[in-house]
Amino acid sequence: MKIVNKPYPYYDAPEINSLRELVDYCTKTHSEKVAFHWLENKDEKFKTYKEVNDDITALGEYFINEGYRGKHIAVIGENSYNWIVTYFATVNSGNVIVPIDKECTKEDVKYFIERSDAEILIHSADYTEEAEFSGCPTLINMKNFDEILGKGRELLASGKNEFNNFEIDRNKMCTLVFTSGTTAEPKGVMLSQRNIGTNSISVVKSVKLPDTALLMLPLNHTYGVIATTSAMISGCKIFINSSLRRLADDVKYAKPKYIPTVPLVGEVFYKNIWSAIKASGKENLIKKMIPISNGLKKIGIDIRRKVFKQIIDGLGGELELIVTGGAPNHEESVAGLTSFGIQVVTCYGISECSPSVSSMRNDHYDPASVGNALYNVEIKLSEENEILVKGTGVFLGYYKNEEATKAVMEDGWFKTGDIGEMKNSFLYVTGRTKNLIVLSNGKNVSPEELEKEIIKNVSNINEVVVYANGDDIIAEIYAADATDEIKETIKNEVFVLNKNLPAYKHISNVVFRNNEFEKTTTKKIKRTRRG
Repeated sequence: MKIVNKPYPYYDAPEINSLRELVDYCTKTHSEKVAFHWLENKDEKFKTYKEVNDDITALGEYFINEGYRGKHIAVIGENSYNWIVTYFATVNSGNVIVPIDKECTKEDVKYFIERSDAEILIHSADYTEEAEFSGCPTLINMKNFDEILGKGRELLASGKNEFNNFEIDRNKMCTLVFTSGTTAEPKGVMLSQRNIGTNSISVVKSVKLPDTALLMLPLNHTYGVIATTSAMISGCKIFINSSLRRLADDVKYAKPKYIPTVPLVGEVFYKNIWSAIKASGKENLIKKMIPISNGLKKIGIDIRRKVFKQIIDGLGGELELIVTGGAPNHEESVAGLTSFGIQVVTCYGISECSPSVSSMRNDHYDPASVGNALYNVEIKLSEENEILVKGTGVFLGYYKNEEATKAVMEDGWFKTGDIGEMKNSFLYVTGRTKNLIVLSNGKNVSPEELEKEIIKNVSNINEVVVYANGDDIIAEIYAADATDEIKETIKNEVFVLNKNLPAYKHISNVVFRNNEFEKTTTKKIKRTRRG
């Protein structure tokens, strides 16, 4: 067994073991700072950390007065301030929140309501149809929140204080989130207040966050929640992006210094930057300046943000840090954004670990890795190189599925299903155990490893999935608008890669598809059975 070392000092952060403690800390430490802001009918709305706490308390008091204690409360809707208040009011009033993906079909929403035993569904106005179809006994429309919060405040003014007096069991399930797996049926991941609270601190101790952020990650995913809670602990002013369609405009409007996101968004930023550079006619100049700037940085002279100011201005003018997770980064876009003065930090996580497991550090990183183990996290590799995790963030188990829980736990270690390797204390994720290609000669091939090499070395392709047909390894490629000539070039470039691969990993054939691969709502390619 190989154990991860943690060689770098952590940043200072409070000891927080629950979401109640998290809200209390933020209220006390950042009271008058703006916590959240957003656009509503073109008007900007603001809430300080104290006002956020007041709204959480009012909604929580209303819940308790309505008899909502120990209930499973589902929530669906676009990212919004009301969504965030619902989350904290639910978990801190002794209830369990069940976040539902807003991309779900009506049938899926109904399925998750039944699977989770949810008795109350809180929804935004845009998801009224899905809510009514769900069959959930009690529906609450967020458009009525002003009235509901008013009732909560009246209860508090009358002397009621049940919410603040409620004693939190930090080791009990407070969140039931369904996995968005690419190969299997979703499972209900049970997380506690301790899981999420300590995982939030793990992130803050490992990554120094700037003071303004933009939230675009969907809040129904654990990554979106941890991105929010870690920014709150850091006292960030957080702009809430409600739709990917508005992302480019919101980045320019909010001028964030920090964006937690997925690699696909970073790649889009990078491609858009180069499209603008080419349109301006400055492509040759920029290509000459990049190595000069990089060379000066190596000797301690950093001119990136001055030389490339116009590029950074296109992303609001303040962007310093992009933190990505959920999928592998393209090393080209990471290196490119870094060259312009925007640091890209890669994290690795999984819902069952609340979700953060490892992260690059602000000053210590390898762009090809997923960083070092976080605070409160231990990582080791099994004899088969599967990544195993132990720590305060590891989940309570799968809801009503003890058999599945036992299958992923081994002597207190969670079996992630991911394959990895260690180099100089950095963790590298190389594939998934479920995706391994097992050849008739007993050799194992990681399709993700080959896909990474193809993306890195072959031009003009958008997406690739590697699979086996018998002992033949196939690369299926989506190359938008590729001509027959370009496709032939792509094939030749793929086959050139075989020269540097063991014979059993050689790619036998390349096939092309006309459309993008089907994806999950977190933009991961669904690896349906092929071959």
